[in-house]
Amino acid sequence: MKPKMIRLFVASAFAVALLPAPTSAQADTPSPLVAALDTDGDGTLASSELPAQARRVLLFALDADDDGVLSAEELDAIGRGGAGRGRKTRRGPDNWDFSEETANRVRIVRNLEYATGDAYAGGRGKLDLYIPAGDGPHPVIVFFHGGGLYNGDKHSLVDLGPRFASLGFLVAAPNYRLSPEYAYPAYIEDAAAAFRWVWDHIRDYGGDRDRIAVSGGSAGGHIAALLSVDERYLRAHDLDLGNIRASLPITGLMNAERAGRERHFLTWRADPELVREASPIRYVASGLPPMLITVADGDTENRRQQNVNMFEAMEAAGAEVEFEWLVDRTHNSIRPNMAKEGDATVELLLDFLRRHGMAP
Repeated sequence: MKPKMIRLFVASAFAVALLPAPTSAQADTPSPLVAALDTDGDGTLASSELPAQARRVLLFALDADDDGVLSAEELDAIGRGGAGRGRKTRRGPDNWDFSEETANRVRIVRNLEYATGDAYAGGRGKLDLYIPAGDGPHPVIVFFHGGGLYNGDKHSLVDLGPRFASLGFLVAAPNYRLSPEYAYPAYIEDAAAAFRWVWDHIRDYGGDRDRIAVSGGSAGGHIAALLSVDERYLRAHDLDLGNIRASLPITGLMNAERAGRERHFLTWRADPELVREASPIRYVASGLPPMLITVADGDTENRRQQNVNMFEAMEAAGAEVEFEWLVDRTHNSIRPNMAKEGDATVELLLDFLRRHGMAP
């Protein structure tokens, strides 16, 4: 079989595996994906049997028992929606034994609930606040964590939140539902719900709800961008794009069609229309919130080009947009460096915020 035919066969097998769960009469039938790729016939998929480009992501996201092997049950869970079926949530330690502390004059309030219910078990409907010293009102940044939409937690902002708070910005760091347990549009619906919570409650913590920006890195950058251009999700909470004072997506996914194939399966159920629908670049228009697009000069060519294309499309549409290269940075080195005093990325963000009415 020629390589192209093999790739098509593997893709078809993935698509079949995403069909609804089999009936009881078919319950003993092996997963079509397992049958297609199971070279040793043992009914499971070892790492070596998975497509090389998808191996790391699929094992991380689907291997619920962390044994390095994908069983038929683990693979079929994604076709059934995954939610509530014993999937392991990939998350950090956000259920800590305290809810508030003060460090270096920054007040930290953890695990405030913006959404409740079974779908938000494990802290998915919670957010943390990093509150500057003083009475305020403080400008607010809703900052979404990264992790590919299938990994990560607000705990990853434990250094960055205090950094912005020390500069006078109140930071809200929400969790959100992750794939494959919850596919699109769960994560962007949660982003809008978290924004609504901030809008309703941030004054109680010294924040200025008339000055709320959205930001995030990587997957968080994708979320910040999408929330800033596709108004449907805010409208579901009786808000609109005018409630976002500024948008600062950092090295975000701007065109989901250019994401890896494994991400298509995990997050968008391999539905081409959902992939297009989840692409911020589809919603470019004039009248959007002011946006600063940043991307690492050492990021992949794919990610760099997506962000350049987004900037060019917004500029052509007459939207208020700026673009900056993050010099001497890679995709994974941006956030750790942002926590350091004098970081150039933070300075770029601060300058943009100040010029758009969000000076502390």
